[in-house]
Amino acid sequence: MKLARLGDALDHWKGSLIELIGDKRLRVVPMLTDRDRWTQQHFETYARLLHRKPEDVLKKEKGALFSKRTRHGYFCDLEEHDLFLDPDTGIASDKKAQKEHVSFSEIARLLSESRSRMLLIYQHASREKDGLREKLNLLRSTEGLRGCDIFAYDSGAVSMVVISQNRGRSDKALARLKCWLGPVAATRIIETPTSQG
Repeated sequence: MKLARLGDALDHWKGSLIELIGDKRLRVVPMLTDRDRWTQQHFETYARLLHRKPEDVLKKEKGALFSKRTRHGYFCDLEEHDLFLDPDTGIASDKKAQKEHVSFSEIARLLSESRSRMLLIYQHASREKDGLREKLNLLRSTEGLRGCDIFAYDSGAVSMVVISQNRGRSDKALARLKCWLGPVAATRIIETPTSQG
């Protein structure tokens, strides 16, 4: 998440989805890449746009940017909350992950810490025709994610990926999203084989 993007239309989109399919326990991990420029007022604005309280935004100490060097520690001490991960770009394989991405193994580790946790992850659109579907299938084949429910809401320019080991919670989130999208749900929601039942 970059400060230059704070308050854009995508923050409103993210906030609506978080409110729709998240729950009161959900916390936000902004994955900042330009942290030194953020102030407390910026974090409060970010929380409001995402329909969260300021204390729901999990901040690392000043100067702790999300980078290759700091990424392991960035996801420590997150308790058992549901999480919205807000990387600059989205999800990438471990080999391709840069500071703009959350990696497959990081996602698996976050889910291994709590069997009831649900992750919502921001994802830019893929340049490939079926790039998002391929990414979801690669996630599904990742060690530690094989038994998870994985689906995504593809809005065209960006997507929200939802992953959980708890079938009841993911079914409920998927049902809310389908109801919200109504007749366009079939063209906007991508389900992986296990999440299709």
